[in-house]
Amino acid sequence: MRGHVRISAALFAGLGLQLGAWVVLVPELVASRDLGPGGLGLVLGVLAASSILSLAVGGRVIDRAGRRPFAVGGAGGLGLALVLLGVVEARWALLPIAAFYGLANGLLDLGANAIGTDVERTHGVKIMIRLHAGFSGAAAVGALATGAALEAGATPGALYAITGALLIALAVAAARVPLPPHGAERPEPPAPPGSSLQTDHEPAGPAGPSAGDLRPRALLALPGVAVAVALVTLCFLGDGVLEGYVALYLRDLLGAGALLTGVGLALFHGASLLGRLLGDRALRLLGERNLITASGLGAAAGMLLVVLAEAPELAAAGLLVVGTSLAPVVPTALSVAGRSDPARSGAAVSLVTTVGYSAFVAGPPLAGALAAATSLRAALIPVVVTTLSLAVVSRRLP
Repeated sequence: MRGHVRISAALFAGLGLQLGAWVVLVPELVASRDLGPGGLGLVLGVLAASSILSLAVGGRVIDRAGRRPFAVGGAGGLGLALVLLGVVEARWALLPIAAFYGLANGLLDLGANAIGTDVERTHGVKIMIRLHAGFSGAAAVGALATGAALEAGATPGALYAITGALLIALAVAAARVPLPPHGAERPEPPAPPGSSLQTDHEPAGPAGPSAGDLRPRALLALPGVAVAVALVTLCFLGDGVLEGYVALYLRDLLGAGALLTGVGLALFHGASLLGRLLGDRALRLLGERNLITASGLGAAAGMLLVVLAEAPELAAAGLLVVGTSLAPVVPTALSVAGRSDPARSGAAVSLVTTVGYSAFVAGPPLAGALAAATSLRAALIPVVVTTLSLAVVSRRLP
C-alpha cells in the first residue's frame, strides 16, 4: 500500500509544483510576449481546450489501456512544455506550446486522479482529500520558490527549465514503480449458472446502464456523478480565473512585487493544503453535503475581500480564506464520481474533470474580455457568484 500511496502523492505533487511556478510566472510571460489581458485569455483558453481534448479522449481508453501511459506521458509532456516555454521566445510559438502543455496537463490530471481512486478502492482507505492536500502544498512551494527566485534575479527561462526537469524525473519514476490495480483489472466473479443475481452497479433490465456503457448519459446516471460534475465545473471556473489573473491583479493593480506575489499565491495554496488536511476530519464530522455547503459560503466571503481590497496584503488575506474554503470541493466530488462504479471509475472521473475543464475554456477569455473592457477587479467579481453557487449545488449530493 505504501508504494501505491507514494507514487500517487508524487503525481499530485508534480501537478501542484508546476502550477505554482506557472501562475507566478504569468506576468513575465505576458511582458515577454507583449500580451494584454485579452491575449492572456486566448493563451489560457487554448491551454484549457487542449486539456479538455486529452481528458475526453483519455476517458474513453484509460480503463482499458491502464493508468501508466497517462502518468508517464502527462508528466514527461508537461516537463517538455515547460522547457520549451523557457527557450522558445517567438510569440507565434506560444499557442502551439500552450496546446501541448494543456494536452499533457490533462493526461497527468486524469492519470493522477484515477490512480488515487484506485488506491482508495484497492486498500479501502479515503485519501483523495490528502492527495489533493499534497497538490496544494506543492503548489505553495512552487509559488513561493518561484517568487523568491525572481526577486533574487533568476530568469524565467531558468525557472521553467528547472521545473520541467523535475517533471521529467517524475515521468521516469512513474514508468518504473508498481501501480494499484484498477477496476478493469479486477472483474466481478461470474454468477453461478442459472443465477439471476446482478451486481450492485448493473441493475437488471433495460433501465440501468450496462457495465461497458461509457456514454456521458450513462455515466451521469451513476449515483452522484451529475452533482460532482456541477461542483467541479463551478470550482474550476473560479480556479481558472484566479490562476490566470490573480498574479496580474496583485502586481499591476495592487502594486505587489514578485516576492509578495509569490507569497500571496503560496498563502492561497498553503491554505488549500491546510483546508484539505482539516477537511479530512471535517468530512467525517459533517459529511460531504454540509462540508461543501460551508466551503461555498466561506469561499464567497473570501472572494469579496479580494475584490474589495485596496492593498495586496488584504487581498492575500482574502486568498487565504478562499484557498482554505475551496480545498475539499474537488477531491470530494472526484471521490463521489470515482466510487460510483468500479468498472467505470476512470471514465466517471474523466467526465467530471472534462466538463469541469470546459469552464477553463470559457472562464479566462471571458475574464480577459471583461478586464479589457472594465478592470482586473471587475473580472474577479464572477468568482464570487460561482463560489456561492457551490453552497446551493451541494445540497443535491447523495
